[in-house]
Amino acid sequence: MRRTFTKTDRLRKSQEFKALSKKGKRHFSKLFIIICQKNNASRSRLGITVSKKVGKAVTRNRIKRIIRNFFRLNRHFLKESLDINVIARKASGEAEATAMCNQLEEWIKKVSDTRQE
Repeated sequence: MRRTFTKTDRLRKSQEFKALSKKGKRHFSKLFIIICQKNNASRSRLGITVSKKVGKAVTRNRIKRIIRNFFRLNRHFLKESLDINVIARKASGEAEATAMCNQLEEWIKKVSDTRQE
């Protein structure tokens, strides 16, 4: 399985983000708000939102890099193709990478379990 993260794996247009915000199912955690919705594409797509409230550019870019890398390595656990927007909360600015990955992993397990039922 490919472990790359190409343009087709991303949500890129503001229309896609807005549609996902309106219709998607929200999951809340200490570090993230995750909005997801089933899509008609052959693969899951990821969008990442990190506002300036989280921290300076270095911090925001670090968070985005961690989320992208986690998704790239673990997207095969998703049973169906989803559009996903991960919104970083302010607490994620001070969080360790392992804590972020643990919360994202919990979300993937939760989504995979509910999709099987």
